[in-house]
Amino acid sequence: MSWLLASLGVSLALTLVLELLFAFLWGLRGRDLILCILVNVLTNPPVVLCALLWRAYAPGPEWLPVPLLEAGAVLVEGLFYRRNGERVRRPFLFSLCANAFSYGLGLVFNALI
Repeated sequence: MSWLLASLGVSLALTLVLELLFAFLWGLRGRDLILCILVNVLTNPPVVLCALLWRAYAPGPEWLPVPLLEAGAVLVEGLFYRRNGERVRRPFLFSLCANAFSYGLGLVFNALI
């Protein structure tokens, strides 16, 4: 159980750092950066938990649920950015790019460890 909490915590922390950096570079400021934190706290733990459970218990390739889980996160985050963002330009594109950025760098970090 402790490995699961550690995995969730590390994933969330890394995601927050990377997506906040991306959001800042995209031009988000103030309340929109806080929204970025909140949507990632909402979406990252369930996505990571489902992916970990798939790897542990489901037959089939480990990568199989990733596109569906990430698409769900992009959709949910995009909806929150569109509805609640003050100055989030192209909220769904932003969500897609931020998730691709953090997921891609996460793969690089995992390969290095």
